Amino acid sequence: MHAGTKVLAVVLVAFAVLLHGRFPGLALTGGLVMAGMAAVPGARGSFLALARRLRWVLLFILVLHGWFTPGTPVLGEAGSWLPTREGLLRGGELLGVVAVMAGLVAVLVQSTPGMDLAVGLAWVLSPLGALGLSVTRFGRLLAWTLDRVEPVRREAGAVRDALRLRRMPAGGPRGRLSLEVAVARMVLRRAREAADRNAEALYLRRVAEAKGPGRPGRADWILLMAAALWLGLLMVL
Repeated sequence: MHAGTKVLAVVLVAFAVLLHGRFPGLALTGGLVMAGMAAVPGARGSFLALARRLRWVLLFILVLHGWFTPGTPVLGEAGSWLPTREGLLRGGELLGVVAVMAGLVAVLVQSTPGMDLAVGLAWVLSPLGALGLSVTRFGRLLAWTLDRVEPVRREAGAVRDALRLRRMPAGGPRGRLSLEVAVARMVLRRAREAADRNAEALYLRRVAEAKGPGRPGRADWILLMAAALWLGLLMVL
């Protein structure tokens, strides 16, 4: 399937979720995303990892809306220091929006190779080329970045484990921060020592010489029509 149509379909569904933002539409879209995660190998693990990284953002959203939105306290006047019902309702809706977005990203990333994803995103943004923006170069750099994310993550994990064995972090959050700073310094030093200055240029040349994604086929148009219909459905709801 054309990578660009997959990116565009995800954008349409995400746009529908943002515009709707209520529990009925979130429940329907969430069921659709869960079906996609069940069908795409690795999507569930990618979603859980992304949700784990966003846990503080999710907590901030819940606290911000739950405790700072005017309304009726959950326990009446006796619990005026507790969150409000209206705040928790709105916070829950925003948490649902973030969860659906994370699920869409997980399905897209796990079902599309990094190179194809970068090319597809450049295809979607290609109209911006009329404004003088170098969309093709952006796609090449994005492809190279996506290709390097996983090796850098593994390198950071190995360095973190090695430093943890040498000295366990002490002092609570301050010790943990010190460990992460040491990890970042070690990873950057290793990257400088092992860097091949021709690697990026050769990689970008290979991307530039690679065959384009071609024209969208029938399945791509069906996918786009389904995404547009989903957008219309949520607007009706």
